[in-house]
Amino acid sequence: MRKAETELFFIGMGLSGLKSCTLETLDILTNIDKVFIEQYTNFVPREIPPLLKQIKPKITIVSRKDLEDDDQLFLENIKGKSAAILIPGDPFIATTHNSLRIAAIKRGFKCRIIHNSSIVTAAASVSGLSAYRFGRTVTCPFPHNASEFPYKVIKLNKQIGAHTLVLLDIDLITGEFLAVNEAISILLELEEKRKENVFIKTDLLVGLAHIGTEREVISAGAADKVTTLAWGKIGPPQALIVCAEALHFTEEETVKTLWKVQLSNQGVYK
Repeated sequence: MRKAETELFFIGMGLSGLKSCTLETLDILTNIDKVFIEQYTNFVPREIPPLLKQIKPKITIVSRKDLEDDDQLFLENIKGKSAAILIPGDPFIATTHNSLRIAAIKRGFKCRIIHNSSIVTAAASVSGLSAYRFGRTVTCPFPHNASEFPYKVIKLNKQIGAHTLVLLDIDLITGEFLAVNEAISILLELEEKRKENVFIKTDLLVGLAHIGTEREVISAGAADKVTTLAWGKIGPPQALIVCAEALHFTEEETVKTLWKVQLSNQGVYK
C-alpha cells in the first residue's frame, strides 16, 4: 500500500480491542507515520498484541479532549503525514468522532474508514434474532441520570413489531457500568410508574456481555431468569435486547435451540 500524505484513517478495532483488528488494518499501520488509539468511548482491553508492537512500536493514547476540544491542534500536528486513530467497535456507529472527520475534511485531509464489527450488528447475530427486525437503538442511563426515554423507544419499537437493542451506560473515568440486571430493574420500575404494558416480566429478553470475546456471556428468557446471573461481577461492556411481542417462526426455533427458551401457547416466555 502506498503511503498517502495528509491522510487520516478512522479504524474500527471491533469487539475485542486490538486483538480483533483486521489484516487490512495491519497493512495500513505498517505504512503510515502515526498511530493513535482512543480508549474513552468503550471498555477495551489495554494490552497491545506482540504482532502489533512489531509493526508499530509506538501507539499514542489520545483523550476525548485531544480529539474533540483540541481537534484543530491535533490535526495541525499530523498535517502532511498519514495517521490512524484506532477506535472501539465500528468508527462511526456512535457519532463521537464525526466532528473530527468533518474538521479534517475541511482542512484538506483525505479520510478513510476501516470498518469492523459493532455491538449493533453483533447483538442480532449472536442472539439468533433477525437484524431486519430491530428498531431504534437506545441507551439506558445510570439511575442518577434517570430518564423515561428508553421506555418510550421500546414502546415505539413494539408498536411496529421490532426488537430493541438497549445499550447500557458506562463511565470510563470511574470504571462504573450499568449491568443488565440493573437495566431490567430500571425498566420494570418505569413500567410500574407508566403502566402501559411496554416492559413486563414475561417479555423475552436477551442479556449480553463481552460479545465477540472469549469471555462472552449470553442469557435469554423472561426477566426473572435473566436477572439470576451476577452481571455486576461479569463486567462490562454489556447490553440488553428487548424482543418484540411476537417472533418470526425462524427466530422462535433459533432461541429455543440456542437458549432453551420455552414459549407457551399464549406466546409468553418462561
